[in-house]
Amino acid sequence: MQRNYIEIILNELVSIQKNLLMRLIGFFLVLFSLNTIQLSAINVDSLLLVLEEVKKKGVLTEIYQVNYELAQFYKSREEEKYEQSTFHYNEAYKVALATNNKMNQSDCLYGIGYTHQRRNNHQEALGFFQQSIELSEKFPKDVDLRNIARVYTQISSIYQVLGDYNKAFENQMQSLLICEKSNDLSGIANAQYNLGTIFFYQDRFKRSREHYEKAKVICDSLKKERLIYSCLAALGSVNEKIGESEKSLDYNNKSLELAIKLNYKTGIAYAKGNIASNYLSVNDFAKAEKYCKESISIKLELEDTYGAIGSQIDLSKVYLGWNKLEDAVIVLDQALELAIMVESKSRQLDIYKTLSAVYEDLNDSSKALDFTKKYVALKDTLLNEKTLEEMGTSQRRYEIEKKEHDIAMLKKENELLEQRELNQSLQKYVFGLITIAFLLFIWWYKSKLKYQNNLNRILEDKNELLNGMNDEIEIKNKQLEHSNEDLKQFAYVASHDLKEPLRMINSYTNLLQRRYLESFDDSGKEFMNYITDAVERMETLLDDLLDFSRAGTQSAPTKYLSTQEVMIMVEANLRHRLELLNATLVVKTDNLPLIKAHRTQMIQLLQNLISNGMKFKGDKDPTVEVDCMKKDSKFIFSVKDNGIGISQDNLEKVFEMFRRLHTREEYEGTGIGLATCKRIVMTWGGDIWVESVEGNGCTFFFSVPIAYAKMPESQRLEVLSA
Repeated sequence: MQRNYIEIILNELVSIQKNLLMRLIGFFLVLFSLNTIQLSAINVDSLLLVLEEVKKKGVLTEIYQVNYELAQFYKSREEEKYEQSTFHYNEAYKVALATNNKMNQSDCLYGIGYTHQRRNNHQEALGFFQQSIELSEKFPKDVDLRNIARVYTQISSIYQVLGDYNKAFENQMQSLLICEKSNDLSGIANAQYNLGTIFFYQDRFKRSREHYEKAKVICDSLKKERLIYSCLAALGSVNEKIGESEKSLDYNNKSLELAIKLNYKTGIAYAKGNIASNYLSVNDFAKAEKYCKESISIKLELEDTYGAIGSQIDLSKVYLGWNKLEDAVIVLDQALELAIMVESKSRQLDIYKTLSAVYEDLNDSSKALDFTKKYVALKDTLLNEKTLEEMGTSQRRYEIEKKEHDIAMLKKENELLEQRELNQSLQKYVFGLITIAFLLFIWWYKSKLKYQNNLNRILEDKNELLNGMNDEIEIKNKQLEHSNEDLKQFAYVASHDLKEPLRMINSYTNLLQRRYLESFDDSGKEFMNYITDAVERMETLLDDLLDFSRAGTQSAPTKYLSTQEVMIMVEANLRHRLELLNATLVVKTDNLPLIKAHRTQMIQLLQNLISNGMKFKGDKDPTVEVDCMKKDSKFIFSVKDNGIGISQDNLEKVFEMFRRLHTREEYEGTGIGLATCKRIVMTWGGDIWVESVEGNGCTFFFSVPIAYAKMPESQRLEVLSA
């Protein structure tokens, strides 16, 4: 920064040719402005004046520097004028593009993303942050890794607000890995803090506290009071959740004292909010209300909507404790409106839970149940096992990459050590040659031989160590491959091995029915029916699991299959059911394509889709229409029915494993058939989807890429009906 300002001054001195007096006045005006910026950074008018001066000169590097300083100034906590900040970041970015400066481009993209994030424009912010990441991946030597770590951290914070904790965790781990590689202690502390926050919102409070404590140790060593404040505040919150109230209040009071010392308004707001939670936990509602209102006031002043929502939730709990239920509802309704506006699912989760409790006290069981359902549904979305599993995968990936980095650093250190030892020895040998000549030469020669042998042994030991580490990594990779293969075989093995004992149960159940059914009373006969029905449903489930496990596991087919012949087989398989349901099956096209696919899987795919259309028939006789058309570089198959249809909210869910939209009493099935269809289509890289209007039937589509299909020379399929 200082170097750039000196360059401006020197250029100004060189350019003094005409009208010396006026140019000197202009020069000292610029000099005064620059010094003001450098020393105080509080006079925006000075920066704007400098910008006009450098524009007249047309020096792009100077135009970039001043625009960037203006953007930084407008986004500072003292100003927070994000529209102006965005404008100057864009101006600076244009110059960075013109000068092909990748570092400056990356800084500007980050700044633009940050201003959008502060205005709760989360998707726009993610777009700019991603551009910054892509730039770093494309030009890794031209971009500061620490800046990239900063971008990953901001992406993580956005996903925290959106409630996608898996993506938040994955991006924060990326940031941590970069910071550790570059030995950026501030970045490591910040990453540990954010990881603590992610686990905090998943109610994994002990894990959260571990990360907060790691962050505080580093912050204490760096003596960065702003970071120390954040750690104190976080430890206050997490200790309260764990139940250590006294420790929590101590941390929160310390954080408030530090925030007041630093004149850190945001810190004061959050510290007071945390203290309010402490008093709320011990039912001191008067103090809790005081601190809540003070916290909300400061947060709204700072336009911190997300933070204000949290304090509003605590304030509603105060009113709930005082039995001021109507006041609690008013505060929670306001908070819910703000939470939806900023897309904060974590805040919505807390509000739903609290509203359920309020309406329970108001004896409005209907609304209480409604908010309970919303809370459970959202919590299942945010804290499901899949998310935790994916986070574990990210953790393991981070550990492997860190280990590889450590090995590389160890190798580099060994190389430097060997080089340093060699240089020292050479210096020793040269000195000996100069001072002692022949005798020292003999000594040097013998020493060199001895040293070389020792060096070779050291190198052999180091190489053996490195080889052992590489072997360990290779073993771990093979173990992961075997583990994945074992998971693929699980459904098949489980269902296949379970069929034999199930057959045994079925055989003995049938034997009991034949021999002793008449001797059973009505309850006994009812129980036998339950057993028989359960065995049949279990057999159906295992058959579906076997079909699912086989789908996509066969080797790629090399010959084309006639879809016309497949449809004939499908119609023959379904003929009895067609007649039983008085159903109609229509193939609307005159010719169907030839497809590279396995015959059994194609039969299974079409049969499942047609059977699905007949099963959910409603009050009308079922009609199922099969059609196919070529569009762009793929063939699109459609299976249309006149059944009950599917609601818009459930269109994506129907292809999930074990997903059922109806009870078994309404419609039979295991919830595996459509998942199997999806897996079959994916084997050739196709897509499968459904379109429907509830009550007016639905149409299932699946695509076959042109690489896997072609039109026959001539083919006609008659309309099939029953």
